[in-house]
This record gives sequence, C-alpha cells and structure tokens, in this order.
Amino acid sequence: MGTSKGYLPPTGYLWPDVKREVTKMVRDNLSSDSINKAISSFAKALNNSTSVGSNTGKAIQSSGKAISFINSVKRYGFSETLDRFGLSFLKNENPDNLRKGLLKYFSDGGNEFYENISSQSMNELLREIFTGVNEVNEYEEILKNIDTADFIREFIIKFIQNCFFSNFTEKLLGLFDNLNKYEVAEKSIKTHIRNSIEKKYSLKKIQDIDWNGQEGNVILNDTYRNSLEILSAWSELGD
Repeated sequence: MGTSKGYLPPTGYLWPDVKREVTKMVRDNLSSDSINKAISSFAKALNNSTSVGSNTGKAIQSSGKAISFINSVKRYGFSETLDRFGLSFLKNENPDNLRKGLLKYFSDGGNEFYENISSQSMNELLREIFTGVNEVNEYEEILKNIDTADFIREFIIKFIQNCFFSNFTEKLLGLFDNLNKYEVAEKSIKTHIRNSIEKKYSLKKIQDIDWNGQEGNVILNDTYRNSLEILSAWSELGD
C-alpha cells in the first residue's frame, strides 16, 4: 500500500530518525539488528506524535463495530444478529456475497488516512478468518469461536504493519533496484512486528462490554499503545 492521495507525512522531532533508520536498514541488507532499530524508531515516533496519535486512536476505534457484531453472534446467533445490525438483506445471499457484505460493513470507516488503514487491516483480518467458508451456516460457527482478545491483538498487528508500509512503501521502493527485494523486505518487517508483539503481549480475557462506548475504546487504544511500547523497547533490549 503506497501513500494515499492527500496524505501529509507525519511530522515531529522523531520522524527524521525513522527515515534514517529505514534507509540504514536497506543499506545493511535487512539485517535483524537494522530491522529491529527501524521498527523501534517507527513505533516510538508513532506513539509520541500528538497529531498522528489522535488520528490513529480514532481509526482503531472503528474496529469496535466488528467486535460488537461478533459478540452479538455469540449471544443471539448469526441470523438474529443480521437483523439487529440492519443486515437482514444478506440472509439470502450466497456465501461469497455474504462475505463481501460483511467485509463492507466491518470495513466501512471514514476517508482519513489512518481510517483507511484501519479499514484495510480489518478487511485483511476477516478475509483470513472467512477463507474457505463455502456454506452460510459456517459463519455462525466461526464467529462464535473467535476469541475477542486474540481478535483485537491480530487487528492491531495488522494495523501497525499497514501503518509502516503506508508511510514508507514509496521510500522503500526507491531504495531497492527491483520489486523482489522490496517483497523480501515487506515479509521480513511484517514478521518482525508480528513476532515481537506476540512474544511480549499477554492476552487477557475480556468480559462483555459495550464496544461502541468508552470502555471498548479504552481497551482498543490500550492494546495499540502497549503494542507500540513493546516494539519501541525491543531494540533497546538488544542494544
């Protein structure tokens, strides 16, 4: 994903450091240490940027829509939940169109830069969850078995991954002399982000709450901030 139309690059005293570390990462041929430092620098800048922070916080909160739907399925079943969420028109659709309808509903955020990243991340996550579903009745079973805490962490991982590449795809493509090298870098960076968060972030059982209210927003933003702190501290431990 490249930079979006109308996108203003993040500003602040930490962002020049991120750009230097990204360039150094490529020059060091994607060594583990250089990836470590680039992601750590990026996480610190993202976590300490006031303007970016408010925008990402708002964008992340949109994922509460999907979590509310999933929790409703667990309580009321899939068919009644479609009625409750104004999606009863999807009941007679085939599995493919049903999946597309749910993805559209879950990913329907605003048009701001980080809201688009949030929608992209939710879309990717739910496509993975619904992969291989061929019968409508399979949706209920899948959604009922989703662990809310794990779902949130997975969404945050994808959101941070996509934030990085939304900010630096253009720069990375300019630093590599062919697309294959970029694809290797993308895989390595995404793996580092995932492994770092999964290794350090402890999942806690989440009770029934209102995901469209303040309590849900607090949990989503705390998960995001904790994940950034994990990534920020990772290279410090290795220095």
